[in-house]
Amino acid sequence: MDEQGVAGSRCFVVCGKNVTGEELQAAFAPYGAVESVKVVRDKGVAYVKYDKASQAALAIEDLNGAVLNDGRGPKLKVLLAEAPSARNAAPQPRQHPGAELSSDPDNVPPRSRLFLVVPKSADPQLLQDHVCGFPDLEYCKTDLVATKGVAFCKFSKSSSALKALEAIAEDGM
Repeated sequence: MDEQGVAGSRCFVVCGKNVTGEELQAAFAPYGAVESVKVVRDKGVAYVKYDKASQAALAIEDLNGAVLNDGRGPKLKVLLAEAPSARNAAPQPRQHPGAELSSDPDNVPPRSRLFLVVPKSADPQLLQDHVCGFPDLEYCKTDLVATKGVAFCKFSKSSSALKALEAIAEDGM
């Protein structure tokens, strides 16, 4: 792992100028192992870095719009943070505004699909049975395993898709 950590594991938080790192640490800790919290007090924003991308996705799903301090404020806006290298790069002109957002209805919410490259000799039923154990699975298409060596899985939450991806990578499947 490089110094930036796991891709997609940082949250950008609009939190107001009076929120402390300790308050954010307490709010974000239930969603996973928080590696760091960096508060940019004069701008009223913070960055929360997790150990895994699935933890960041779960925090984004649950904390976006949440109110800290037992409902006394402030209301949080939690988004996926850009990679630090992307911020420092020269801006690229956009040909189509919003082009990075897919119009594919299967990509809602974003990052909720997995394309698995598997051996063409893999057993589609075994693959289906393994993937069905993950929460929030909407469907898994294994009909292209024998011909193309790919399977397509769709989850209702991006955090669930990322958890499945991490588990599959750990299992070496």
